[in-house]
Amino acid sequence: MKYIVLKGTDLKVSNICLGGGNFGEKLNKEMVFQVLDTFVAQGGNFIDTANVYCRWVPGLINCSEEMIGEWLKLRKAQNKVIIGTKGGHYDFNNPEISRVTKEDIRYDLEDSTRTLGLDCIDLYWLHRDDKSKPIEEIMDWMEELVKEGRIRYYGASNFNETRMEQARIYAEKHNLQGFTAVSNLWSAASINPVYHTMRDTTMELIDEEYYEWHKKTQMPYIPYTATANGFFEKLHQASPEVKDGELLTPVESLGLSEKLIKTYLNKRNLYLYEEFLKLHKETGSSVFALSLAYLLNQPFEVVPVGSVTKLEQLKGLLEASEIKLDKDLALTFGAEIYKPNMK
Repeated sequence: MKYIVLKGTDLKVSNICLGGGNFGEKLNKEMVFQVLDTFVAQGGNFIDTANVYCRWVPGLINCSEEMIGEWLKLRKAQNKVIIGTKGGHYDFNNPEISRVTKEDIRYDLEDSTRTLGLDCIDLYWLHRDDKSKPIEEIMDWMEELVKEGRIRYYGASNFNETRMEQARIYAEKHNLQGFTAVSNLWSAASINPVYHTMRDTTMELIDEEYYEWHKKTQMPYIPYTATANGFFEKLHQASPEVKDGELLTPVESLGLSEKLIKTYLNKRNLYLYEEFLKLHKETGSSVFALSLAYLLNQPFEVVPVGSVTKLEQLKGLLEASEIKLDKDLALTFGAEIYKPNMK
C-alpha cells in the first residue's frame, strides 16, 4: 500500500480510502469488522464515513459511525488510522432546508465524536454547501473548531470551483488553514449529462475547468463514487465487443443494470474501457483496479474513496494502490472528463 502526506497537512494516509457508506445498510457488523480488519492488515489507514450514513434507511441512525466507533474501541485503533467524517448534510425529511449552520455543524460534530469515541476528528468534511452564505463565514466556523482542538483539518464535499477559489483567496489573505481537500463525485467514467440532471442537485462533480483549477492549485481531491459503481469491471465481465468507442454487442446482452447503462454507457467510456482492456492483457491488473489507478495517476493528489459490499471486493481496491499508469493516458482522458460523445 502506498501512502501520501496530504498537501498542507501532517496526515499520512493510504492512497486508497475505504468508504463506510455501506456499513450498516449493505454490510452487517460482522462483515464491517472483517472489511476493516483486512483493509488495515493490508496497509490501509484512511477511513471515510459520515454522520448521515444509514439515516436514509427508516429506523436506522448513523450506524456507519457506530460500527466504526465500536471497531476502533475493540481494536484499540484510535491512533492507528485516519478518520474522516462529515456533517452539515440536509435532513432527508426536509431536504429543502440547509443545515450548513454553525449550530447544526457543531451538533453533528458532537454526535460524530461521541459515536466514534474520538475527542478530535482528523479530517472533518462539510457534506454540503449553502451558496446563500458567504464562504468566509462558513470557514470562520471551521477555523474555530480547529482552534478548539475539535478537528485537525477540514474539507469541502460538494462545493463548486467558484466557492473553492473564494475560499482559497480568503485563507491566503488571512493566513488561515483553509480547506484541506475537495470531495466531489468523480471516477474514471464520465456521467451522461442527461442522467446527471436527475440526480441530487446538491451533489457537485468535477468538470474541465475544475480539473484545471486542481492542477493549478494542487488542492488534493478525494472523490466519492470513485469506482463508478464497478462499471468498467462489470463491462469486462460481460465481455462485449468494442471497437473505437463503439459497442458492437447488443446492450441488452450485457447484463448491466439500467442505472449503469443510463449513467455511464457512452463513447468516451468505451474508448477508455478499450485502453483498460489492453493494459489488463499486458499487465494482468484487473480492469477494476486500473479504473481506480486512473485517478491515482493524475497531476495532483487524488485519493479515491472506494466502498465494498463483499469482502473479496477489497482486493481490487488494494491492487490499485501500487499501479503506475502512463501519464499520457491519465492526462488525455482527464481533460475529456465531460465529453462523453468525444470523437
